[in-house]
Amino acid sequence: MAGSLLPSNSGLLETTIEASLGDRWEDIGAAVTAIRTAKLVSPPSSFLPWLVLEYGLGELTPFVPNLYNLVVDREGVKWQRIRGTPASVAKGLGFVGYSATLEDAWYGRAFWNSTQLRFPALPAADDPDLSRIEGITQLSLPKRSILRRGVYQYDAQAIELDRSRLDDGMLERESGVAVTSAGTLWSFGRTSEIEHLLTEAEGLAIGNWIDPPEGDSLIWIDMDYPWVDADFGWADNPTVARQILMASWFQSRALYVTFRDGEGAVIGHRRCRAVRPVNQGFGAGYTFGGATYRPATGATMLYVEAMTDFGDAADVQAASLELTVAPVLAPGVPSGRLWLDPDDMTGGDAIAVRPVSLPLRTTVRDQIKFLMRF
Repeated sequence: MAGSLLPSNSGLLETTIEASLGDRWEDIGAAVTAIRTAKLVSPPSSFLPWLVLEYGLGELTPFVPNLYNLVVDREGVKWQRIRGTPASVAKGLGFVGYSATLEDAWYGRAFWNSTQLRFPALPAADDPDLSRIEGITQLSLPKRSILRRGVYQYDAQAIELDRSRLDDGMLERESGVAVTSAGTLWSFGRTSEIEHLLTEAEGLAIGNWIDPPEGDSLIWIDMDYPWVDADFGWADNPTVARQILMASWFQSRALYVTFRDGEGAVIGHRRCRAVRPVNQGFGAGYTFGGATYRPATGATMLYVEAMTDFGDAADVQAASLELTVAPVLAPGVPSGRLWLDPDDMTGGDAIAVRPVSLPLRTTVRDQIKFLMRF
């Protein structure tokens, strides 16, 4: 028969058996090809534990949830071959869907052999993502190296104060909080910007409202503002004068950013660290929407900013933000406390209410910015 593999001296029995199986050769040939590529191209899930064992990748399994990432195209084996190099860290982080830049410590530091990861985007979750990142990075680094820190956006670095009276002070500590087993510091930041036009209902509720002028000047008999706040001339534009008065009113008031969940319940309040009348300008100042706003006498807008600390709130979703004006602190609550629980204050008027979707996390400092117009 054509394509026979039998020798020329084969007998009738051998040739007959071969002929009877002739229709199966095509199927068997395809199976042979599948055997050669089954564990490389698209292995069945039942193969994965055995392939991981064959390739010696067991130490990665606690940190890589999808074993296909290790097995397909032998990516795990490729990682092993470059282990101990920056390229192995990049490949290892790719197994869990992340990327980061390695930044080695200065050689003069005590932990000269440490490194930190700078992420281009905020990691999606603290648990389990950070444990996976920590584990894979530590396995990918040289044996002498340790992962000290991971940062995104919020990065307060240590100030070197050796051989001074401030040695070993708080300024020598870098930002971050440890939430993983190896004690790596994680320092993340996130910014939310809210632009708001104060409404008449809000202004009347807090006692800071002037009707838009219809004539050439403001009518002082209809207003309740100190003369000292009248930082403009009688001939100035009345619309600008109104904005100056309403913006300056906030400077002497205590403002808090209130976080609420999807049911409207209060998660907590963060005291605002900046409440300043501003004008748009150049140079140093506050940034909002890519523009710079500088505090100034006679400014017509109001800039308000608060920033949560690590661990203020965790594992809860903020569904709305608002500014609470002039609340009353509960008895025994220090006036300087920055984060207040729901029962730590009462009263106050809410303005600039805005729906958001912020998953509050231990490792993330949320910077909330308001730019208020009048």
